Amino acid sequence: MLGLGFVLSGLRKLPGVKFTQLPTSNPVGLFFEGMYVTGFYWNFIGYYQILVGLLLMTRWWRALTPLLILPVSVNIFLVSVSLHMRGTPVITGLMLMGNLFLIFWHWESYRSILRRNG
Repeated sequence: MLGLGFVLSGLRKLPGVKFTQLPTSNPVGLFFEGMYVTGFYWNFIGYYQILVGLLLMTRWWRALTPLLILPVSVNIFLVSVSLHMRGTPVITGLMLMGNLFLIFWHWESYRSILRRNG
């Protein structure tokens, strides 16, 4: 479900597609319009979300993918809280918790990287 959410959200960031139809007089509309007009950066975020969302739905890189998607999850949550989006922080918070659950699920895979040699 988490992977599908990222793919669908990423599709809303492809060239020529606006994430929201809210006017720029609304803080949420202004934020997303500002992101949209960056062009390449906005599209990069979309392509990245699609890629990691698809990876999350497969068995490839299953331990690495939650780490790749963590910065996106944190930013989505922070944006929804910062812009006071009604109800959205609950959904994005659950997405972030799901992401953290996957990281803890694969914790043994990360131990060799985090272990001190010495």
